[in-house]
Amino acid sequence: MTATYLRSVRTHLRELPTADRRRAMEALSAQLDELADAGIDPRDALGEPADFAAHLHDALEGDAPTDAAQWRVLGVPVDTRGPIDADVRARTWDPTNPRLVVPRLFGAGWTLNLGAVAVRLGLLRPDDISDDVIERIPSGHVRVARSAPLLIAGAAATALALSWRSLPGRVPSGFDLGGRTRSRTSRASLLAVLALGALPALWAQRPTSTVDDTLVRAASATSLAVLSAGTVAAVIAQARAPRARWGLLVPASLPLAVAASLTVIVAPVRAGLRRAWSRASATPPHTTTGHPENP
Repeated sequence: MTATYLRSVRTHLRELPTADRRRAMEALSAQLDELADAGIDPRDALGEPADFAAHLHDALEGDAPTDAAQWRVLGVPVDTRGPIDADVRARTWDPTNPRLVVPRLFGAGWTLNLGAVAVRLGLLRPDDISDDVIERIPSGHVRVARSAPLLIAGAAATALALSWRSLPGRVPSGFDLGGRTRSRTSRASLLAVLALGALPALWAQRPTSTVDDTLVRAASATSLAVLSAGTVAAVIAQARAPRARWGLLVPASLPLAVAASLTVIVAPVRAGLRRAWSRASATPPHTTTGHPENP
């Protein structure tokens, strides 16, 4: 009964931003556990799920927006909580928020809201991310999503290991707009660039309480892994052909990072949608009363 009540309330709150809905569900879950321990029916204590959700929706809508940063300096958002905070992390995947850019997870400035991008591209609708859909995402799709940043970071590490001995002591560290070498530094700096993709990929493997948060972690790690791999590839190629323009791989990796991140989340969600639609179409129609309606 507790799980059914919680699921019903969350369904009624699906229009809220992801971070607001997560906080509300965590608080409600703890409250329902206390009621269950006391043997109290949640409907007796809190009312019908739809009514409770309506009151909760009104209260949450009056709060500050969930994509608000900690501070603003001359109008620029600044946040120091970083991606380790689930509410902050949820900014980057919030289909219910129409804003394409939201405050960065760490530091000053803005970053993309991949949820809004997916909606604008017609890949998903704002109301597609429901409990029913999330619960039906195949576990295999989730495992593939979590492994994506590891595979990309592993490919970059392999390429660097195979090229290490042939690289000069100083390698390109900056490129001009034409993709040519602008500055050089020690090749050991490539290890730091590699870590930019490898560490988030490992962090994304840690278990989380929800499937949607697991996918958000994997998407964030995938974008960093692509950027890291693109930089490593550009430096290796430019070191071997100093007069070439391999530095163009660095800006080219930005749209690739966005596309890869979207794929990591959208593909599993669409798989969950297909399962939900299949179940809905396979469920025979029935009436809510005991007597069928006469023609």
